[in-house]
Order: sequence, then structure tokens, then C-alpha cells
Amino acid sequence: MKYTFIGDVHGKYDRYKKIMSRCINSIQVGDMGVGFRRYIGHEIGSFFPNPPYDKMVEGNHKFIRGNHDNPGVCRNHSQWIPDGYTETTDLGNKIMFIGGAFSIDRDWRHEGYDWWADEELSQPELYSMMDLYMEFKPDIMVTHDCPSSVADNIFADDMRYGKFNSKTGSALASMFANHKPNKWIFGHWHKSKNEVIDGTNFICLAELETMKLDI
Repeated sequence: MKYTFIGDVHGKYDRYKKIMSRCINSIQVGDMGVGFRRYIGHEIGSFFPNPPYDKMVEGNHKFIRGNHDNPGVCRNHSQWIPDGYTETTDLGNKIMFIGGAFSIDRDWRHEGYDWWADEELSQPELYSMMDLYMEFKPDIMVTHDCPSSVADNIFADDMRYGKFNSKTGSALASMFANHKPNKWIFGHWHKSKNEVIDGTNFICLAELETMKLDI
């Protein structure tokens, strides 16, 4: 079964709907814009429109949580893929999903509107994810962020990185150090990358970039 993987949407739902119209099955890798509200100067802006729910359920269009998605709203969305969800496909591919990431601009955001304190999983939750990862040993990882060790490699030219410590990136790095999946698909970095590191094909999707994969 072919799936279309989609990069960060950031509330640009007209373009997202066009992508959905061209495929039956899709997985969006976070920063959909679910429950996100603009804060402009001293004014509270309007909420982003809701994702096109009817179109999402007409097909099989799902998403994981990014750092620009309201975690509480995601948990109540039928098309959200929960953190730590695992699945073995008909082709025998073992897939694991983990959302969340660190917002490098969190100091300029406003809690409850465009930033949430639980944007990353807690440390105990991440430990649980690490245990599950080692037990399940996925062939394909789908995450919003990527292992910090990989970011150091493929985003070395991005000066934003290294100024912030991310427990999500560190946890993912520990996972990767102990098991190498065949593919690791993610977003968050807003750059298109496709590189093999230690035998794993890391694919970073830029905003609304798509990639088809038979899983």
C-alpha cells in the first residue's frame, strides 16, 4: 500500500487539501497547526482554521504531533497518531511514531496560544518510548524531530542548532545508537534532506514536501 508522507503544514490547509486530493493514504509529520492561535504584539489573534477533517476521514489521512500543535486538541482528533504507536504492515514493515519537539523560539511565544509546556514528551515518557523502541525494533521511524546526533551531521550549517538542548533529540539519538531502522522520516527542520547515516536512510521533509513510500 502506497502512503504519501507530508512535511509540516503550518496551517496552510488549502495546499494540504490539494495534496490529499491526489492520494488515498497519507501521514503528515507534525506541525499541522492543530489548535494553534496567533499572538500578535499585545493582541490575541484568531485561531488557525481547523484541519479539513471531512477530507481527512474520506481517505486515510493521519498526522503526528509537532511542537506547533496543541497536544490536548491532538489527543481528541480521530486522525492523530498517538506518540509511541506501533504497527506492522501487510508487507511486514514495522513502523513506530513519535511526535513533539522543542521550539527554539519558545521565549517569544505565549503559552496556551502558540506554545505548550508539554510540546515535548516528559522525560519518563521518553524513557518509555526508548524501552518500546528497543522491544519493537522498527524498520521505519516517523517522528517530528530527528536524533540530535543526526541533526549535528546533516544540519551542521544551521546556526540555530546547538544553542538549545532538546530532550527529544537526545532520546531519539539514544534510540538510534542502539538500533538502526531502515528509514527515518521526519520534518521540523524545514529543509529537504535525504541522506544515509550508519545504514539508515534519513529523510527530512520541508514544508508541505511530499514523498511516496510503499509500506
